[in-house]
Amino acid sequence: MLDTVLTFDAEDNTPSTTRQGEVLITQRIGNIVAHQKDLVKVYDEGFVLDKNYSPAKFSLLNPISQVVIQPSDVTKIKEKTRRFIARKIDWEKARDRNNEIGDQGEEFVLEFEIDRLIDTLSIDRMRATQNVQHLSRLQGDGLGYDIFSINDDGSPRYIEVKTTSGDFNQPFYMSKNERHFFEEYEDSAFIYRVYNFNRETRRGDVRIINQSELFSDFTFDTITWQVRPK
Repeated sequence: MLDTVLTFDAEDNTPSTTRQGEVLITQRIGNIVAHQKDLVKVYDEGFVLDKNYSPAKFSLLNPISQVVIQPSDVTKIKEKTRRFIARKIDWEKARDRNNEIGDQGEEFVLEFEIDRLIDTLSIDRMRATQNVQHLSRLQGDGLGYDIFSINDDGSPRYIEVKTTSGDFNQPFYMSKNERHFFEEYEDSAFIYRVYNFNRETRRGDVRIINQSELFSDFTFDTITWQVRPK
């Protein structure tokens, strides 16, 4: 079922006005199948529709190799994802965004990452843009990362952005949830440390820090405490 791998929003679950008992998302997907004349159709959005099956079969594709991602691999990704639920408030991010620099840094990295895919994978801007999503804006904070992208082999790449107007040696803050995310996702998770950020030009320098470097080359100091009544 689609709802095991996708999160339907309120619009998706709106009852169809033309098909009794169906919601809009089901109707729209059904229309794709009905109106597609080819038995097998590959879509730029990253999936293939195969009408040789009944019912028709949708499969996710690796965006680089164009090989079908096996259902077991999709399940593993979704099992991890369910452990990190988006929420609308993350106090560390709220502090950054009150200063505007957190927001601006994420927008800068969004474009930086699109350019990285264009350069490293030799793909056009439209295809690169399809593979970079600003999920902290689309789904809210709490996922453990800000931007979704892909690695050189087409595997998922999870990016947490940390921005400062100071130099690279300025400390940055990670929530417990963010640290847990990096422990869980290992080589798929990256810090994009934006430093020397200019708020007027909205540009800065970027150093990409992988999970291994984060835990071996950086010190975690506990400077806040969760306090509750005994």
